[in-house]
Amino acid sequence: MDRPEGFQTRQTGSKSGSAAKTKRVQSSTRVKNASRQRAAAEKAEYRRFTEATRRRRITWAMSLGSVGLLLVSVVVLTLSPVLAFREVRVEGGDRVTSQAVADALQGLYGEPLARVSDERVQTALEPLTLVQAFETRIEPPGTLVVTIVERKPVGAVLSGQSFAVVDAAGVTLWEEPAVPAGLPRILVTADSSSPSFRAITRVLRALPEEILSQVEGVTATTLDDVRFTIRGSSHEVVWGSSERSAEKARVLSAALRALEGEQTRIIDVTTPDSLVVRQRG
Repeated sequence: MDRPEGFQTRQTGSKSGSAAKTKRVQSSTRVKNASRQRAAAEKAEYRRFTEATRRRRITWAMSLGSVGLLLVSVVVLTLSPVLAFREVRVEGGDRVTSQAVADALQGLYGEPLARVSDERVQTALEPLTLVQAFETRIEPPGTLVVTIVERKPVGAVLSGQSFAVVDAAGVTLWEEPAVPAGLPRILVTADSSSPSFRAITRVLRALPEEILSQVEGVTATTLDDVRFTIRGSSHEVVWGSSERSAEKARVLSAALRALEGEQTRIIDVTTPDSLVVRQRG
């Protein structure tokens, strides 16, 4: 049969079958690739999960180990007789002896050092009035180091038939039958609430050592009216307040050298720029 020009027969056989086969192969490849990608993703996720789990386990193990070590350390420090208080070493003390401190702490011997608190040490040292402050530190296995800050005596006040050596707070440090050498006699009551006593202690603490050692007796009526006599000459010094003490000391030292061997004088250094020296009436 004649066919029109340009007519082509439809090949439904081999070509269509080949195309279908190609599609099936491509589909199978995509499925396999997707399966491989999913498997790889699942494997990576599993690795991340197991790694995170392992890190958490390690962290927990380390935390529990640290807590356990801490508990063991606490038990050893607080209960073990190996770290018990057996010896005290005193540092910084001058008048407070090591034996006095050791005797005061006698009731704490044998206690674990970790339980020997500053509060307990303070209670034990309260009878030692010379102790103003202290610090402690532990030196294993059994030594407690106590660093002492002593109260500083500023003068002596008459107390009955003896003289009480006091500090700036009016605390009696010890008693002597006479005024100790090198300390002035304070001629007012040793009361920290007294304006006169506070004025005197402020001046005595501000005085240079070369002047302080020459002070014999000191008194005051107000904060700005401190007066004292000079040992060995009986010169009376009108000092005033504790302000400008360094300048007053320089002026007073020069005046004392100039008046050496002279009769008793009143030396007024209240205003160090205008020294006044007059005879005692």
